[in-house]
Amino acid sequence: MSKTNAENIRAERDRALARVRARQDLTPQAKQVAIARAQQAAEQKLAALLEENTASYERQRAMLERKLFGGDDSTGYNAMSARDAREKAAQLNDPRDARDAFQRAQRAGDTDMVKAIASRAADLSQVPILGEAWQPIVSAYAETSPSKGDTYKQLAELQRPNSGTDWSYALDTPSELGRLSTAQVLQLAGSDLTVWGDGPDAA
Repeated sequence: MSKTNAENIRAERDRALARVRARQDLTPQAKQVAIARAQQAAEQKLAALLEENTASYERQRAMLERKLFGGDDSTGYNAMSARDAREKAAQLNDPRDARDAFQRAQRAGDTDMVKAIASRAADLSQVPILGEAWQPIVSAYAETSPSKGDTYKQLAELQRPNSGTDWSYALDTPSELGRLSTAQVLQLAGSDLTVWGDGPDAA
């Protein structure tokens, strides 16, 4: 059984619309109700798929970030040093200041601070447009070892579902519903009108 994806959901919706439009036994109102139901069903499936894929993205990103920046399982002095570094890095809001601090930490051999600033930069690099200024810090950190470079490449290639140029989860509106508001479409879909054979598995 193939995994459901956005393309399959749209194709299923389109087949349902074609069946309804081809039927001669339905009144215009019944056709509109059936089309609203097919549209709502597809929108619900796409929303569920987006939620599932977003959760998968978050898990993958968290795993790669743990691999890139290391865990927090140290104890004693090392734990205090790492915590102190994270607190200081959290105060850095200007990428230029962060870059200077990162370079100073590298020269001093302060690995906790280097890691903390790179982690802070990785978080802020996700901010649209403004995040680009933080990317060089993460890149510089990733270049410190081949394994970090590979992990960073995987991290950089990850894209949050339904962001940027990803229109996978968008659903066009059937012409029969084009002039209706979202509330009106929901009202139509929830109508008591029975339309025989308007289910997703109808022939």
